[in-house]
Amino acid sequence: MPTPKGEATKARIVEAAADLLITANDINLDEVMRLTRTSKGQVFHYFPDGKEELRRAAAQCHLARLAQADAPAVPLATWQDWESWIEQILRLHEQQGRDDACEVAALAGRALDTDRITRDLVGRMYEQWAAELRDQLTAMQASGLLREGTPVAELASMMLAALQGGAVIDKATGSRQHLARALRQTLVLLRSYAA
Repeated sequence: MPTPKGEATKARIVEAAADLLITANDINLDEVMRLTRTSKGQVFHYFPDGKEELRRAAAQCHLARLAQADAPAVPLATWQDWESWIEQILRLHEQQGRDDACEVAALAGRALDTDRITRDLVGRMYEQWAAELRDQLTAMQASGLLREGTPVAELASMMLAALQGGAVIDKATGSRQHLARALRQTLVLLRSYAA
């Protein structure tokens, strides 16, 4: 049975590996050991299958961080809630951009990962994210803020694509404009379906 100290060591290893996935787009075991002040024996004790097992754990950690960081603080029940959520995302993106570590942009690399298990994890994250946005829009439709017949699933997918695509383009160009423009214009489109 793992001890609290052992669990803390394992968590430190996973957190460091997740940071490397975001900043370096890969895991170097020597760098993980340096960052966590652990030995190769400790790393392989917690991850007997080595680097691939650690990469999967780090990808799960990355996804959990992303889900928590980008989740709306309140249900998106009003237009003001949507505006506040978009501003929350943009603030986080700006903060991460200063550190050259955008978690949303890093997610794109995981989506194309050659490891099928990691790719499937990311695919499920995208599907969950789209479903959550769809549910928020469906609730707005039920409350009368969106017209009947509003294509809520399509609009949820568009918001997700704007978020992911804008973050990737900003990361590639060093800009802070594309994500903001994409999200704000998607909100304009959402508002066009107001009841």
